[in-house]
Amino acid sequence: MNRIKIYTDRHKIAEFERSVNETIEASNSLIRIFEEFQPFMRINSVMDFETLVIDPEGTFDKVLISNINLNNSFGLKPDPATAAQLFNIDRPNYLNLVAGMPIQWDDCKPCQKAKIKKGKRAISFERYRAYSDYITFEGGEFVPNPEAIEAKIQTFDVYAETPEQLSIYNHFKELVTILNKHDTLYPMPGPDKEKLTKIFGLMIERPPYEGKFLINPQSLMEQIFKY
Repeated sequence: MNRIKIYTDRHKIAEFERSVNETIEASNSLIRIFEEFQPFMRINSVMDFETLVIDPEGTFDKVLISNINLNNSFGLKPDPATAAQLFNIDRPNYLNLVAGMPIQWDDCKPCQKAKIKKGKRAISFERYRAYSDYITFEGGEFVPNPEAIEAKIQTFDVYAETPEQLSIYNHFKELVTILNKHDTLYPMPGPDKEKLTKIFGLMIERPPYEGKFLINPQSLMEQIFKY
């Protein structure tokens, strides 16, 4: 069965694209923070990143502990804060950064190198997962996935598909054609044209009453989805 596109929800498209871009920016920011604050581990895969984003604090501490060469034969667990001091690593500022807490900016060289926004909590795993299908990991950072994004954007198109919906679309299409033809042959006063747009739920080229009558996609969509 044929279908006709009647409306594209551009507000939802803009909102979706903004959310994808914010997810990319926040994910890459977490990577930069993690890598600037310690020299032992780099994020080289999606799996690495997901481990980090699930638990930024715990992942950082595990990396510190795993790189301490101490005799642990007594089963004692090294303290992450002490480990950070041994390596001269600014653990307090890292923990504050990912938690969105205040930091000592002037004394924090990794903060400045990472080019991060102060006072913003690290991205959550839930937020990342919500948009992970639309981004891809390349060369140590996230970038948009154009094919997945385009496929999602197409879902914001609204179509007339059923016989009833197509009948309504054709009705309004014919109505606009008739009104414009009548206005060409017998020009209508502006205020009358404005009234007709309100009566029939139409649009006009140059509001409030100049130019041709046009189908109002939003109004048409509301009529169509009554069926």
